[in-house]
Amino acid sequence: MSGDANSGHRRLIVELGHGAADARTLRAVAEVAALLHWDLHGLFIEDESLLELAQLPFVRELRLPGHEWHKIETDRIAEELRRAAAEARRLLREVGAALGVPHAFEVHRGDPANAFAAVTLATDVMVVAAPTTPAGRLGHGVSRLRAAVDGSTASLLLLPARFALRHGPVVALLSGADDPALRLAARAAANTRERLLLLLPEGEASLTEAAVQRSVALGVPKTRVTTRSLSGSGPEDVLHALSHVHERLLVLTRGASPAGEVAAASRIASDRGVAVLLLEAAE
Repeated sequence: MSGDANSGHRRLIVELGHGAADARTLRAVAEVAALLHWDLHGLFIEDESLLELAQLPFVRELRLPGHEWHKIETDRIAEELRRAAAEARRLLREVGAALGVPHAFEVHRGDPANAFAAVTLATDVMVVAAPTTPAGRLGHGVSRLRAAVDGSTASLLLLPARFALRHGPVVALLSGADDPALRLAARAAANTRERLLLLLPEGEASLTEAAVQRSVALGVPKTRVTTRSLSGSGPEDVLHALSHVHERLLVLTRGASPAGEVAAASRIASDRGVAVLLLEAAE
């Protein structure tokens, strides 16, 4: 595995079977993986419920152009899933090779949430990308994956729709001197030679000084470290602090602040059009 051994994470896990990652989104995920020096792991889940549904005698599909109802053919659905998996594998291989990102791919059959949980390790980060198609937004498998994400404590990479990685500072929202977000954001800034912007609680001079010193120790020159004090740590406070910043990546610790809740962080990602890395608190 590649990646920073001290970061605690080595793989970005992206699910490719439910319309949540088209070619453009997958490239964006690979760009984040390259930025962080992590591996990219594609997971294609053959949703067992589709095959079970096709076996029910009363289920029919409307076929075009004749607009006639026909019984769903289980073998045909299975073949379509195999073709989709092969296409996903090809796409992942092309994107990974183009960006020089180590990558792997595997296929699982079963309930999407259970399959995802079975594959991911404690050091993995699950990619949660905004679906790019109506089918992806409405898919039952996507809904179950989202429910699993909300109920888990895993680290997440939240990608908004139409996301594109841009140049700009790496930003970390810190709740304390030992906040995991600081280490990862500092290393990302050092990797990319970008500026590092630290968002800190207001009136915490000692914390601010300690965070700057630690950032320097992690490889970011002091001249490229800036700090900004926040009167609160909710999503509105973060959005206000970033109003004139063209950030490249935002790193928060999950549950360490109001902005670190999944719904709040997703809103920040959407409003800012930025990738938000939500680290598991025990990192």
